[in-house]
Amino acid sequence: MSKFVLVAAALLPAMILANVNFRQCPNRAPVPTALTVNDCIGDSCILIARQPLYAVASGVLSRYTSKTATTRVVSRFLGLDTGYRLPREYTDACKGGISGGCPVYLGETYNFTLAIDDLVVPDLNIPVEVEVSVRGDKGVVLGCVRFKAKVVKSD
Repeated sequence: MSKFVLVAAALLPAMILANVNFRQCPNRAPVPTALTVNDCIGDSCILIARQPLYAVASGVLSRYTSKTATTRVVSRFLGLDTGYRLPREYTDACKGGISGGCPVYLGETYNFTLAIDDLVVPDLNIPVEVEVSVRGDKGVVLGCVRFKAKVVKSD
């Protein structure tokens, strides 16, 4: 029994910080070297409506220098937009997403955090594809990533 507790205690931090499987967006924008979303692991990502969302994209290599950065989130079911829009207070990536703020410089890596206190989404209970992108000056895409998730009701 004590061996099980010891192994579980050793694995718990790794499970909490496990990476989510993701793919590049069709626009071929830079992707992070690692993506964590809440307690999601691999392709298993359950997002709970009306609960916090915490995602970190680490090691995004910028192809542009930009003084501005705007976050956009789209969720899709079978390729169709579900209508979710990121609340305005979370869209300025310079103030609350990009570590160190703006500007972002060509050739430098940055980390991006999306921390939403209350994920106000329909609890569709269906698999969706979530796309998170950051756009800079004149609409250049500083980074973009897609991952699979399922949104469920909170208890």
